[in-house]
Amino acid sequence: MNIVKFSKSTRFMLLVIVGLALSASVNAGKIYKTVNEDGTITYSDQPTPGSVEVDFASNTTTVVQNPTSRTKQLITIKKKQAVEHTLTVNSPAVEETIRNNTGTVSISASVTPNAPGHYELSLHEKKLRSTSGTFLIKDLPRGEYSYQINFVSTSGKVIASSEVRRFFMHKPSALIKPQNNSN
Repeated sequence: MNIVKFSKSTRFMLLVIVGLALSASVNAGKIYKTVNEDGTITYSDQPTPGSVEVDFASNTTTVVQNPTSRTKQLITIKKKQAVEHTLTVNSPAVEETIRNNTGTVSISASVTPNAPGHYELSLHEKKLRSTSGTFLIKDLPRGEYSYQINFVSTSGKVIASSEVRRFFMHKPSALIKPQNNSN
């Protein structure tokens, strides 16, 4: 009797094992492949818009190994776009004649966009410095003067420059006396 029971239970176990094996292959389902907008590929058992069913051959085996070490996330660093600074000379006008008996001229400039730093005026081999962009030069003799203004950042780099400009200092001659027109 034990032999009959054993063979029936063995048959039952065999039927259960075969049934499970068949149901696993039947329930394996379909695999869908989706190519995302950024170019990455996603595989899923659920269809999504734009997905394509993948047809695996029955003898295909895929082995995926789980990495043992943790992967580091890459950080993308975006480069800052270089800011273009523009230096504008506000006064004097290009090739302006300055009529001033004391030989005083005011030169002013501005930089856009604003930045930390200082202005440097090169005037006849002299360099003057200003944080406001305004230079007041006194006691200039009459004549022609060429100048250029640079804006220097706090790191010492010239980030904006004007073109070389010139102005004329006009002072009346000490030899000419004004005439009195009161006749």
